[in-house]
Amino acid sequence: MKRTYIKDVKPGKVKIAGFVENLRNKATMQFIVLRDVTGKIQITVEKAKLPTIATIIDDVTVESVLTVEGEAVKNDYVKLGGMEIIPTKVTVDSVAATLPIDKDSGLDLRLDYRWLDLRDPDKTLIFKVQTALEHHAITWFNQHGFIGIHTPKITAISSEGGSEVFEIKNYFGEKAYLTQSPQLYKQMSMMAGFDRTFEIGECYRAESSFTSRHATEFTAIDVEVSHINDHHDVMDIEEDLLRYVFTQLHKDFGDLIAVPTVKFPRLKLTEVYDILRDEMHYTMPKAAQGDIDPDGERLIGEYVKAKYGSDFVFITDYPHAARAFYTLGDNSFDLLYKGVEITSGAQREHRYEQLRQNIIDKGINPDHMTEYLEFFRYGVPTHGGFAIGLARLMARILSLPTVKESSFIFRGPTRLKP
Repeated sequence: MKRTYIKDVKPGKVKIAGFVENLRNKATMQFIVLRDVTGKIQITVEKAKLPTIATIIDDVTVESVLTVEGEAVKNDYVKLGGMEIIPTKVTVDSVAATLPIDKDSGLDLRLDYRWLDLRDPDKTLIFKVQTALEHHAITWFNQHGFIGIHTPKITAISSEGGSEVFEIKNYFGEKAYLTQSPQLYKQMSMMAGFDRTFEIGECYRAESSFTSRHATEFTAIDVEVSHINDHHDVMDIEEDLLRYVFTQLHKDFGDLIAVPTVKFPRLKLTEVYDILRDEMHYTMPKAAQGDIDPDGERLIGEYVKAKYGSDFVFITDYPHAARAFYTLGDNSFDLLYKGVEITSGAQREHRYEQLRQNIIDKGINPDHMTEYLEFFRYGVPTHGGFAIGLARLMARILSLPTVKESSFIFRGPTRLKP
């Protein structure tokens, strides 16, 4: 008999499989709540009528894995959908030892046993939403003429030109790095004439950061487009993408997902500083000048929500000195969602000589960027793009406190296992 998912069980003969979530072994009856990725159902055993099965269940523990064949019948007294299964055959696929974590365990311990932590249906839901989000994003890309690319994750040059890279000491006798982002290769795709490209892939940052938003390995939705007028064209594309994705997610998951109903406000960084100082009575720390610190992001998120009714706000026109060398002037932006930055984007510098000078101004030896600069010698369209941190976006959508919860397996400065 073919296995049926619990959500699809109807009265009649059925075969299901899953984890034992709860077990009550009484004098004359046994009740098991079995859980699979789609739901839960009760297995009911009357010991006198099913002594062989009762004996099997006597040795079962919570979180053991069972395959059950039997008759699904309606029972209005059963809380789990008014349905129970009277088994004719029970196979114990695996007996579980006592679990080392429970719902009250601390985050670090739960991350040590992440595969057990993720058995919680609420945790599984995170990745069901993420799967749908990626699907809808790709649908939007396909509908709007984007080409999907898969860029190298091992490279001879640093994407950002800085020190926050993981070095591969000996790549067949050469020095190589894990890519911080697909940035340089996204730009290469513009020079290849692809016009519009996207990638959903891994990025690596050697940042010794212990915050709720940073990771050393993360997934990003990267986008690059050609023939733009300025960074506002790029913001228009991101807003259209997110509005479509959230609308589709709302159809999938109902009120769990709030659809943006107003245009995303756009505030220049200088305006943000004025608002924070004059309206929110907050002064940016000197160390954060040219950017916004986490407290400032949270406060501007509250301000925009109250004034515009928007969970999103674009912060624009960051000073060129505070942005990456490939940024064209001040034509850059971040997107905040519920008070947290989820996106950085910009128009890119497409002029060879100016780009080379930008690299020098950042204190980078242009000889180390020869391969990258070569992209710009043979005809370059104006272009720009953005990257959305997927774990950050998911954490904000589902109001999770940290990207450790929205990442399948988290990687940080002190976490390399499991």
